[in-house]
Amino acid sequence: METVTLYELNSRIRGILEDTMDQVYWVHGELSEGRQGPGGHFYGELIERDEESDTVVARARINIWARTYSILSLRFLDETGQNLRPGMKVLVKAKVSFHEAYGYALTIQDIDGTYTLGDMERRRQEILRQLEKDGIINDNKTLPFPNLPRRIAIVSSPNAAGYGDFCNQLQNNEYGFAFYTRLYPAIMQGQQAPDSIIGALQRIEDDNSVLMAHGSEPFDIVAIIRGGGAVTDLCDFDSYPLAACIAQYPVPVIVGIGHERDRTVLDFVSHCSVKTPTAAAAFILDHQAEVLAHLQDLTIRVPQIARMRVESERQCVHRIASLLPVSIGRMQERLKHRLDILEQRIIGLNPEVLLKRGYSITKMGDKVLHSAMDVQEGDVLSTRLECGEVLSKVICRLG
Repeated sequence: METVTLYELNSRIRGILEDTMDQVYWVHGELSEGRQGPGGHFYGELIERDEESDTVVARARINIWARTYSILSLRFLDETGQNLRPGMKVLVKAKVSFHEAYGYALTIQDIDGTYTLGDMERRRQEILRQLEKDGIINDNKTLPFPNLPRRIAIVSSPNAAGYGDFCNQLQNNEYGFAFYTRLYPAIMQGQQAPDSIIGALQRIEDDNSVLMAHGSEPFDIVAIIRGGGAVTDLCDFDSYPLAACIAQYPVPVIVGIGHERDRTVLDFVSHCSVKTPTAAAAFILDHQAEVLAHLQDLTIRVPQIARMRVESERQCVHRIASLLPVSIGRMQERLKHRLDILEQRIIGLNPEVLLKRGYSITKMGDKVLHSAMDVQEGDVLSTRLECGEVLSKVICRLG
């Protein structure tokens, strides 16, 4: 058996790979690690997971040399609106390489941004379908929006320029509207963003409960805002737990996270979605202005409508009054005719009238008899006729 050094063995492996796998391959997988080194080179790891168990079934180191990375990273950002980062599904054009000291790796020559973009959209659609299946996707949208929202809870990074722009626009508005705002700080980009925003929303809900318990006014609306700059890390907002939290939130939520081109899941579940924090403030001010204009219009129209209504009712009363004597006369005639008919019916039922027609009334004591079964032999009966009364004694009962 031949004995060789590790370097010699790795050299042979390198030679075999270079001889047999000298072509390039399009490889898709998930970027699990990634960083740019001091020299501008990008180093990372590509993995593949089993779809059912989600366990890693394959992994490989990847390298993108500085010159190539400077070109690919800019193009990838332009195509997807994202920087390369862990968790992304990527399709890369790679050449197999092997180094005696560093081992097996894939040297990346190209990246297909449309593949990543498609995976991001697929993930977004899966979340939306799940929200629809759960029946909650439109819950926040159906909440009534306050006519005059004055108390606003803000979820944002405290150092974001967008947060300052939002507050300045509200406080210095041309209408003189007064607002009370409170910041609930949160991380607004990166993988920690969803949990951080959910935490801020929970704190707002807890504070609302305390305010209402003490008879104070709760927050009318919630604004989730993030400043401008490069449109990166938007896929962090495509989170089912965060989307479900906003969809079921008991207060109307406005989302303005500084993106001009792409939409996130949050845009579909919030009560209102706008492009930027400034647009969120403008939306609130415009809503207030519309309500104010409507109220001003009502202050003019209501007295006019009231006067018209009073005049209309006055004319109606006059018409009724002019018709009243005629109506009463007709009603009296109808009532008199009905009384005459009733009187004739009553007269026809008078016993005296019936007796004149040949009828008689037979009693036993004070009881009027209706059936032969009501008497026995020997009973004394009285029979009243038109003229006089006859007493008789029962000898025999027939029937």
